[in-house]
This record gives sequence, structure tokens and C-alpha cells, in this order.
Amino acid sequence: MLFVGRRGGFEERIAPEAGLWLETIAVRGIDTARPLRSLGALLRLPAAVLRARRIIRRFRPDVVVGTAGYVCVPVVLAARSRNVPAMLMEQNAHPGRAVRLLARRVRAVAVSFPETAALLPGARTVHTGNPVRADIAAGAPAPLGERLLHVLVMGGSQGARRLNDAVAGCAGSLLEAHPSLRLTHQCGANDAEWAVPARLGLPAEVRERYTVAAFYDDIGERIRAADLVVMRAGGSSLAEVSVLGRPMILVPYPYAGAHQQDNAAPYAAAGAAKVIPDADCSANRLREEIEALIRDPDRWRAMAAASARIGRPNAAERVVELIREVAR
Repeated sequence: MLFVGRRGGFEERIAPEAGLWLETIAVRGIDTARPLRSLGALLRLPAAVLRARRIIRRFRPDVVVGTAGYVCVPVVLAARSRNVPAMLMEQNAHPGRAVRLLARRVRAVAVSFPETAALLPGARTVHTGNPVRADIAAGAPAPLGERLLHVLVMGGSQGARRLNDAVAGCAGSLLEAHPSLRLTHQCGANDAEWAVPARLGLPAEVRERYTVAAFYDDIGERIRAADLVVMRAGGSSLAEVSVLGRPMILVPYPYAGAHQQDNAAPYAAAGAAKVIPDADCSANRLREEIEALIRDPDRWRAMAAASARIGRPNAAERVVELIREVAR
């Protein structure tokens, strides 16, 4: 298997660490707010396609799978020019520009949300779900305890400042009011400089029940151990949390086309999640929503059951089946 990524991108670090064979292409995304940058990206595209053609000619793949980033545009175009079958994967409910551009040029698009099909007219979409890590897919949802006792907050490294501010603002009062409650907070690298030291200002008894760090390497186990997960609404995180059957409070990232609002909507409609708009995510509002679930265990359990129903632990197998079909 060969992975093709962006020259200078983070994949140059993580692909070798994962034991993947990596080739890179000099390519840049389209930014409609910056016309000159977008023009530069378009001018680079022909050279990127030629580079991708050389990679494909040398590697001779049976199938090309585009994972929705802009790097896949020259690779999929090159695959078509050499009659190599190709497909796409889209993890978000609202497809990105690359997928919208290429969807009718490939044999299939594996989508994480059934609602995505209506946004890709003329394309063949297959609802596979969003693949999750093997250790998460392999573990059945852990049964809930008697009460909601452990809240996990997953703030990201990009765009989660409002969520992290809200958590930091309510952590002390929330934990003081509920002496059995524990709070685990992944704040992301961008906010760790202030969020991690802020814990030290809490009373000792409260501080013992509040854990905060930039990242946790064992986040799958922490999701499984949580009674409630508070987070943004990224496609991969939603897939993992629902496979593990955890109820959610979602604060969708309001930028990047507000695509996370579309991601959150099916989970809210299914009863698996409560959605707080980013603009409304204050410390008081977040505390109120958490306490509402603490006080209403029947609703909390119903949300967990709905989350487990919407999860797709076999998504990876379904994607592999589709890849084999496309390759044939």
C-alpha cells in the first residue's frame, strides 16, 4: 500500500511512524477568501497531476482511494487518465470541495452519513459509516454505571478555544456542587499553556477530580470510561464516541463552512446528543447542560442507547468491501 500526501504536511511525520510507504506532492488547497492563494493552487495543479501520474505509473495500483483532502484531486485525476479505478471517502455530512469536484468521476463514494447522498447528485454513494481505530471497533460499548459520574471533554488543537474557556470557567463550581463527579479535559496543544496551569488554582479536593492535558494517547479508553463526552463535532470523533455508545454534548465548530453543524444534526435527531451552538457555549450554559443530565438519569441512559444504535463498528470492513468491488 502506498500513501500519497502533501509535501511539507504532517503526513511526512506520521506516515513513516505508522510504517506506511509515503510519496508526496506539492499541492495547495483552494481558499475562496484569498483569491491570489487560490490562483496559485490552480496553477500548481497540472504539475501535481503529472507528479501523480509518475507515482501511479511506478507503483501500478489496483485501485486509488481518495480520502477527501485536496491532495486527492491530482491523484484521482491522474488515476482516471491512466484508467486506474478510483473511489472516494467522505467523513463529513457535507462533502468538501474535493469530493464535490471528483464524485462523478469515480466509481463510488463511501460516505459516513446517509444524508450526504443528496448533496452529490449523479454520483454513486455507499453508506459505509466512518472507519474507527481497531481497538475501538473491537470493544463493545461499556455498560453505564448507576449515575453520571465522569465527564470527558475533548477540545481540539484548532478552533476549540470557546469550548476550553467554558470548561475552565465551570470546572470548579461544577465539581464543588457534585462531590462524586470527575472531569477529564483534553484541551489541545493550542490552549494547554493556560488550561493546564489553571487547574492549580482550584481547591485541592476539586483539583484531584479534574485532569487536564493537551492530549491523551489512550483517548479510546478514556471515551470508554466516560459517562458523557463533550466535544466538537468532527466526523472521526463522532464515529468513535457512538461506536462506544457514549452520550454527547456537541459544540460544532462554526467555521470551515459550518460543516460540523451538519455532522451534529443526525446525532441530535437520533437523541444521542445535545447541541450547543458555539456562540452560546458559555461556562454557565455548559454547566447547565451537564447538570440537566446528572439530574435526569433516564434521559442520560436513553442518549447512550441512541448513540450505540447510530454507531457503525463495522465501517472499516464495509469500506474494504467497497474498495475490493471498485478494484474488480
